[in-house]
Amino acid sequence: MNISETASVTLMQRVKLQAEVLVPLLSKLRAELGDERANAIVYPVLRTCMKKWVSDIASSASESPTENFHRTSEKLATLFEGDVDIEVLEQNADNLSVDVTGCRFADFFRQLGETELGAILTCELDDHIADLSAPNVKLSRTGTIMNGATHCPFRYQFKPDDNGR
Repeated sequence: MNISETASVTLMQRVKLQAEVLVPLLSKLRAELGDERANAIVYPVLRTCMKKWVSDIASSASESPTENFHRTSEKLATLFEGDVDIEVLEQNADNLSVDVTGCRFADFFRQLGETELGAILTCELDDHIADLSAPNVKLSRTGTIMNGATHCPFRYQFKPDDNGR
């Protein structure tokens, strides 16, 4: 499925559909192979799929990696809309500091007992955005609600690229 086919689907709808298949599949594989082996088989495949999905969304319309990062982030933010509570702490040319203070994704995956799966399908998207759309953007995040933190502190630093942007 490409981005044009998923544009009208929120990320929450997408992960709920994925979970309908992945949770029973993981349960069966874990019963047959053990948790460690099953996760070692499935999780890298999911990470590759999610990275590809973000790659399809990632903007490269501008010569400025920072502008591409912002465009990509805006596209994905529309998919998260209403499912995360965000507080912008700082936003300027050099830094973007945002705290996610509420997360319905974490609530959903906690209820399923699958927070590691939830992190792959949602939390790790932010790492892919920075990696794929702007190599000059450094993301620091010391915890996530999905993994038990009180909030998700996103700290982005924008370094000048080779063109001084």
